[in-house]
Amino acid sequence: MDTFTVFKIIIGGLVLFHASYLDIKKREIEEWHWIVLAAIGFSHALYLSITLQSIRPILITGGVFLIMFGVALLLFHLGLFGGGDGKILMGIGALLPTLPGKEYAFGLFPVSVFDNALMLSILIPFVLLFYNLSKRDYPREHDSSFFKKIAAMMLGYRLKTEKLSDKFYPLEEFKDGKRPIRLFIGDLDFDVTNYKEELDKKGIDNLWATPGLPFVVPITVGYFIAIFFGDIMLFLVMALI
Repeated sequence: MDTFTVFKIIIGGLVLFHASYLDIKKREIEEWHWIVLAAIGFSHALYLSITLQSIRPILITGGVFLIMFGVALLLFHLGLFGGGDGKILMGIGALLPTLPGKEYAFGLFPVSVFDNALMLSILIPFVLLFYNLSKRDYPREHDSSFFKKIAAMMLGYRLKTEKLSDKFYPLEEFKDGKRPIRLFIGDLDFDVTNYKEELDKKGIDNLWATPGLPFVVPITVGYFIAIFFGDIMLFLVMALI
């Protein structure tokens, strides 16, 4: 692995760490994150194309960038993740379209980063369930089915009303003296301050809520897994075959 590739790996890791920090803190990713990744990737590809007198490096970088653009656009329109997460994947596609040393899905490093992030996201609900079971806590409300209560334990945990912020989404509704579990949070839009005041008026000092972990965090972890281990999903598929 050449020195510049190692440099790109380090820069990519630093940018992703900062993007994860901001997304957890503010729930937003700044545009410069993906622009830096893409700019370094395309600059290196252009340099290689000139020095090697071959259009292949810039074509590969541009092609993988467009593939990740298509993946990001599709998943954004399906409502599976935000535009910022998609742009980060595009940036990784330009920065490190391929990487020697490990096996990646279709030979593309960013696809394996996405695969790893997806696998990690699937594990998060089981981590939350284990956390709630270890605390012996569960939704004690009598207005929801057993399966909805288990689902709530896999999506979030009990939170003090005073700690509720725009970083959490309530998993309960409060009306007519009942507290049914709400699992579909995609269209939830509320003013946190007014919401907390309403709960205080009703004497509700805690509720079940989900932290809504930003997808850029699994992307960051998946990035390092792809570098040091490879593609988890590909490994499992190959093991089954």
